[in-house]
Amino acid sequence: MQPLPIPCPAHLVPDATGTHAFHDAYRTAMAHNAVFVAIEAEGQHWTVKADTLTAGSGSRVTDAVNHAIRTAILRLVDAREVDFGAYTGPV
Repeated sequence: MQPLPIPCPAHLVPDATGTHAFHDAYRTAMAHNAVFVAIEAEGQHWTVKADTLTAGSGSRVTDAVNHAIRTAILRLVDAREVDFGAYTGPV
């Protein structure tokens, strides 16, 4: 599995709408030991979730990645593209 380009073209992002498609995408991430990332619509809000369990027990998100994610979220907050209550930490 090759890393996706950044920014990733929309046609390379699988649509995991619905239970069957979601499970297929999740199983594919697990089969390739890749972090599963999902963007979910919740009413008028969007949630981005990353599941590192699919990458295997030895994988972890580095401090550099956490910092980059936090910085991106803070930029979105400053630009008023996301609510100031956006949560930037791991769950």
